[in-house]
Amino acid sequence: MTRLLYILPGLTPPDSDSRRDKFHYLSELCEGEILLPVWWGAVDEVSPYLKNTFPIYRVGRFYYHLFLFHKPPQFYRKLATFLWYVGRGVKLHRANKIDVIVTYGSNMPAVAGTILKWLTGAKLVVELPGVPENAFRYDEPNQGSTTIVKRFIADRLLYFAGRASDCFKLLYPWQLQKYPSLQKKNAAIFHDFVPAKCVRLPAKEEQFILCVGYPWYTKGVDIVIRAFKAIMKQYPDYKLKLMGHYPDRQLLEELAQGCPQIEFLAPRPNELALKVISVCTICVLASRTEGMGRVLLEAMAAGRPIIASNVGGVSYYISDDENGLLFASGSVEELAATMVRLLNDKELRIRLGQRGYERLFSDFDEAAYIRAFDRMLRSIQNKAP
Repeated sequence: MTRLLYILPGLTPPDSDSRRDKFHYLSELCEGEILLPVWWGAVDEVSPYLKNTFPIYRVGRFYYHLFLFHKPPQFYRKLATFLWYVGRGVKLHRANKIDVIVTYGSNMPAVAGTILKWLTGAKLVVELPGVPENAFRYDEPNQGSTTIVKRFIADRLLYFAGRASDCFKLLYPWQLQKYPSLQKKNAAIFHDFVPAKCVRLPAKEEQFILCVGYPWYTKGVDIVIRAFKAIMKQYPDYKLKLMGHYPDRQLLEELAQGCPQIEFLAPRPNELALKVISVCTICVLASRTEGMGRVLLEAMAAGRPIIASNVGGVSYYISDDENGLLFASGSVEELAATMVRLLNDKELRIRLGQRGYERLFSDFDEAAYIRAFDRMLRSIQNKAP
């Protein structure tokens, strides 16, 4: 059985419900180890379900190896994490040979994965979760010279890890269009894992438009607020709910000031977030840049109608007027008009929700993910599919 070493950037701990964990399903194909930094700084802060075996946590045929990211001094955390990736990876390989290294992202995990490939001789897969040319471009509204430097470094790291890789795992076919020299690399194109079977169809929808995501500027939360404010007097019974981690939300609060129909929801675990998604009237994703938009697939699994900005790989998953509605990214007026169209047409909402649900469970559910992952592994190990 193929042995994987999966290197994740973190910092979210593994889910206590294995049905929400992709490694539970990947255990059908392979086994292995997962390197994951988590957001705690001490063992006594660790969730109860992890404490008994910490820093190891088993899911199926995989073992999580957890690293307390906030334990080292702040100036040393990233370097400590990098050294831990490499050191633990070598140790695990010596104990039981690793066949394939998979890294999520092209920054620190991919650099560590590249070094481990050189040290172990394993194959290397680099997963690209976003639009690479937009790395750091839309993280905050007021960009400075630091952002330019970060983008430059991100590009250099992408070339470094990409040239060393045996395969890219892409979210959509044109994800590397700005990088011609990398387009010749072997690539597998399929969605990120979404626990579709854990999403429950609602008995009754509630009257609110939902926007989910972090960071707020990347996800276009300000665009959603402006669009909703333009139409909210027409729909006094509807609310706009904004769910996400917004530590720097001063601008959002200023935009929403004096609007009782706008409500901020605290971030919550995926299980609870799915419950909110499943009862919304409309799910809106107004991202300025987006590789896939996991919340779109979650909304499709709940049969919810979707409005999304036409950026990045969104149109690979959402066909306009088929399983959702698309609008030009950044256009407050077009988003407002699309909201009005959908709020005024219940039959359209039902049709879009049904088509989205059908496509999700034919193309993007857990079984589809496993099939695609299996094809990717076979392609780099020269096995017949």
